[in-house]
Amino acid sequence: MNIAEVLKLADQLLFTHTGEHLDLLQEIILKGTLQGNKYTEIASENHLSEGHVRDTASELWQTLSKTLGEDINKSNARSILEKVIISNSGSIEYLVNGNKVSICLRQKRSPKSCPLLKPSEKNHLNIDATPEITEFYGREDELNKLKTWLIQDHIRMITLVGMIGIGKTTLAIKLIEEVQTEFQYIIYRSLQYCPTIDVFLKDLLQSVVSPPVFPNTLDRQVDLLLKFIKKHRCLIIIDDLQMLFQTGQYAGKYKPEFEGYYLLFKQIAELSHASNFLLITSEQPEYLTVDSPKFFRSLKLSGLGDCATKILKYKELLDQDNWHNLIEKYQGHPLWLEMTATMIQELFSSRVTDFLAYPVLILSNEITSQLNRLWSRLTQSEKQVINYLAKQEHEIALMQVLQEIPDQPTDILKAIQSLKRRCLLEDDSHEDHHVSLLKINSILKYYIISQH
Repeated sequence: MNIAEVLKLADQLLFTHTGEHLDLLQEIILKGTLQGNKYTEIASENHLSEGHVRDTASELWQTLSKTLGEDINKSNARSILEKVIISNSGSIEYLVNGNKVSICLRQKRSPKSCPLLKPSEKNHLNIDATPEITEFYGREDELNKLKTWLIQDHIRMITLVGMIGIGKTTLAIKLIEEVQTEFQYIIYRSLQYCPTIDVFLKDLLQSVVSPPVFPNTLDRQVDLLLKFIKKHRCLIIIDDLQMLFQTGQYAGKYKPEFEGYYLLFKQIAELSHASNFLLITSEQPEYLTVDSPKFFRSLKLSGLGDCATKILKYKELLDQDNWHNLIEKYQGHPLWLEMTATMIQELFSSRVTDFLAYPVLILSNEITSQLNRLWSRLTQSEKQVINYLAKQEHEIALMQVLQEIPDQPTDILKAIQSLKRRCLLEDDSHEDHHVSLLKINSILKYYIISQH
């Protein structure tokens, strides 16, 4: 009997007598046991704690022991399960102390119901709030990296970071299409309207909890969510995280009323489980930048490059020979290019050449409004650094910035770090001298010069 048959048999035995199927972790443990792996090896391969694996295994052996009427443990699980014979009639017969015990798999039995948790369902999607996407441009490398982190590396917490309009949500929606068969539950939620932590948790739990029973305290709600993500393989995507952060403070600092999110995400990152959380944000949360890379990764999105030609083609712009120049001027930023393409349609009869012949860079009202909102979020130290860099013709060394800006070096370094976390500042290393060079993109530079 091969491993797949043993797993199937164990699942059927469990369901027949408890009304519950093997969950993901139980399946991982049983498979590892059948392959002769130690608990330490199972834990290491699946990025779990050895204690959690042992506890779950102990519960599994106890359940199977009650089901078959004989003591089952790690050392004898395979030999006992292989003795179980599936007859043509669909029954399972097992010899216990000389007596034949029959377990009819055809018997339909009502699953045992937990008062809180819904029964597991494969590919349970709760993504009604996701925006509709009609086109997906490029991003194959980024998509493959995210899939690797989720499926192979089992990274618990991932942040997808980039400027507003760079395509973070679009990439996440495409990711759902690619990985949905790998998860029992996929849930998407946006924090656009800044729900408090208790409102957010109640809404999230409604996806996995049978109403109308809800814990009435925050700690019990968090505990219920943590139990669920340990029991089930979930991908939970949380968009617009930056809405919880303070303006006029360094990037990623939570408003006082949203500190509960900080505690929740910290617990999720530190807890041993097989689920994944994807946080989409235009500012990197401060604490997540120092967590172990074993459990946390961050992917920063930049422009689309030449893949952005598909946007211009969709907008039916003319003068294709000049599309590359247009893309380069607007940094391959998909939303900026869409806004600019609309302006070219309306004011230049779709002629890119005529638009580029204009003596200065043109920012649409929509782009300017976006940058105004970004500017209002910065600290005074960040504005000072941005204003200084906007006046430079080329990228500039970090040490020169520290020497020429009349402020405390500590404050300047904090400001530079925060600007990077907002994706407003690029950091290149000079190949010859290994010097850290700082620069801002041309759109932000022109905005600063023209507005301030």
